Amino acid sequence: MGNISRLASITAYENQAKYFSTVVNNLSNAHTPGFKRDLPLFRSLLDRNMGQNMEAIPFGLIKETRTVFQQGDLRQTRNALDLAIEGEGFFKLKTPYGFRYTRSGNFKLNQEGVLTDSSDFPVMGKKGEIVLKGQTITVNRDGMVDVDGNQVDQVAVAAFSDLGLLKKDGQNHFRLEDPQEEKESQDSRVLQGTLEASNVNPFEEMVKLIDSLRTYESCLKMIQSQDEMDSKAANDVGRV
Repeated sequence: MGNISRLASITAYENQAKYFSTVVNNLSNAHTPGFKRDLPLFRSLLDRNMGQNMEAIPFGLIKETRTVFQQGDLRQTRNALDLAIEGEGFFKLKTPYGFRYTRSGNFKLNQEGVLTDSSDFPVMGKKGEIVLKGQTITVNRDGMVDVDGNQVDQVAVAAFSDLGLLKKDGQNHFRLEDPQEEKESQDSRVLQGTLEASNVNPFEEMVKLIDSLRTYESCLKMIQSQDEMDSKAANDVGRV
């Protein structure tokens, strides 16, 4: 029974380290445009045997980390190359590793006049890469892009039926874990001169961070106490 108790404490200790890391990453991206926070889902040691799942058990196993796709606040920047999606969908990026998707619309132009994200990957339009050469760039709410009054392309907004298949791929990008057909976004609007803020609530994450540290310390104390008891028991047996 002592070994089971110690194993449970060690497991909880390791999982709190993972939980802490997730919360820290959320906090560090609280001001990253379009960032989506992660939520660790727990499964208790007892419920694992009973076949039941629970979401918030401090002394449990992290079942998975789920991304929360709730939309962040929309904030005006008045920068013509800043775009935000109001509603469902993602901007589509062309990368050497295949298409990636993002809600971060702080775009720029490269030397060839191609619209790219902050990682220099081209933003896709309905015709392919969006090339903008001119003085006045206008993007309407349907994503239609005009340069000096001439229509150039339409920003591609990709939506998916199952957001659970989208996995983070670094640089605020998402990739499809399994094949899934893109669909036309419904009732979404593209807003120019606007960025979507991170959906992280810093105050909530700070509370989680403090709770995680306390649980982490409790697990460590339990392990240390069990080690002391085992050591004392071994010494007592040795004297007998």
